[in-house]
Amino acid sequence: MPADTNKSKRRERHADGIIRPYRAEDREAVRHICRTTAYRNRGSDAVFEDGEVFADYWTRYYTDYEPESCLIVEEEGEVVGYLLGCKDTRRFIKVMSRRIVPPALARAFWRLGTFQYRKASTRRMLYWLVARGWREVPEIPLERFPAHYHCNILRKGFRKGYYSKLALHFADQIDRQGVSGLHGQIEEFAEGGPWRKMVQGFLDFSGRHDELELFAEKPSTFQQYVLGVDKPMVNRAWGAKVDDFRQWMTWTGETYRL
Repeated sequence: MPADTNKSKRRERHADGIIRPYRAEDREAVRHICRTTAYRNRGSDAVFEDGEVFADYWTRYYTDYEPESCLIVEEEGEVVGYLLGCKDTRRFIKVMSRRIVPPALARAFWRLGTFQYRKASTRRMLYWLVARGWREVPEIPLERFPAHYHCNILRKGFRKGYYSKLALHFADQIDRQGVSGLHGQIEEFAEGGPWRKMVQGFLDFSGRHDELELFAEKPSTFQQYVLGVDKPMVNRAWGAKVDDFRQWMTWTGETYRL
């Protein structure tokens, strides 16, 4: 058996779970996990009470338009996590802007106009999304870092290394397809957070500060406007070549069992 195949097999089985390709019957499980893990595991309903619109916005592109780039973590037959991948963010933006966001917003504003929403946070969320959200995304050179992914794990899957294993599996997949770079984004406290700490730890460990070729920030008003959090927040974006990302995720998995 070729060495690359052996490496792939070792990645697929670990802890108590199995990483496998996404299947159409996983769609509802993915949407459930998306809603359950939202807003640092508070659940989507804590902020935005329309679970169907929320899941459409965050998962529909991946499950319906690029399922071949999605991965599942399964424990004893139960889906406990996922990685929803995209190898070309420019295509993602086109599909979202033409086929997913317009009908989702139309449904949401119709329900808002017919008084089906009761929470003030839902109304604030819709206003923020339309008026502010798109302005607060850091600029990312997509010709250099075209791929991205969206990953969530249920609490029962924490500290088992699933996140890093999924990310490494996705990196191998897009590498085979000739994609040279990927990017990601997260919202954190301006003074720092877990993600910023992990990035700095890896850079200090490696002794090189060029593995992440892109690092950008923009102030975020989401927490303040929608949730009333007073601390300054930022959207942090990163971009890396696939090989450098692979080194970063390997170190992160070994150090934090993430």
